[in-house]
Amino acid sequence: MTIVNEFAATARVSEWFHRAMSGVPSRQARLAHAAKHAELWNAGKKEEWVASWRTICPGEVRMFDPVGTEEKHGFDTATSDAFDMFQSILKIKMITVQVNGNEMAWVCENHFGNEPNIQMAYSIETFAWDDDGNLLIKTYYPMPETVGSDSDPYAHLLEG
Repeated sequence: MTIVNEFAATARVSEWFHRAMSGVPSRQARLAHAAKHAELWNAGKKEEWVASWRTICPGEVRMFDPVGTEEKHGFDTATSDAFDMFQSILKIKMITVQVNGNEMAWVCENHFGNEPNIQMAYSIETFAWDDDGNLLIKTYYPMPETVGSDSDPYAHLLEG
């Protein structure tokens, strides 16, 4: 037992144990999700897209989409509801993905609308997990200055 205690006391093992017991998804899991995020979305594969999100969302989900508007709650709100609302009018091109510590960020080129009225906008999306696996999503993309915390941030996209 003494050898085990000494072994467990080392910083490396302690860090490994913390990560192994943490609800934060692995770097590999986050990168695997990011690698297929746009492809599944653009192909309209809702079940596969939602299942991919589930691999990196073991806990609760909170979302500011976009930052500056009212906080949204729940896995379904961030996944199924968003897919149903936007998939038919949004195509995504993943530009870059970065994973650092308990966080991930990506930049996407987004094409909104239907022919002949298609608009392009870049988004920055950040993802931060706490040790229990709860996820905070923040999205940043061009919004009219009139969109505030009590506004519908999607109205100008869905009406266009």
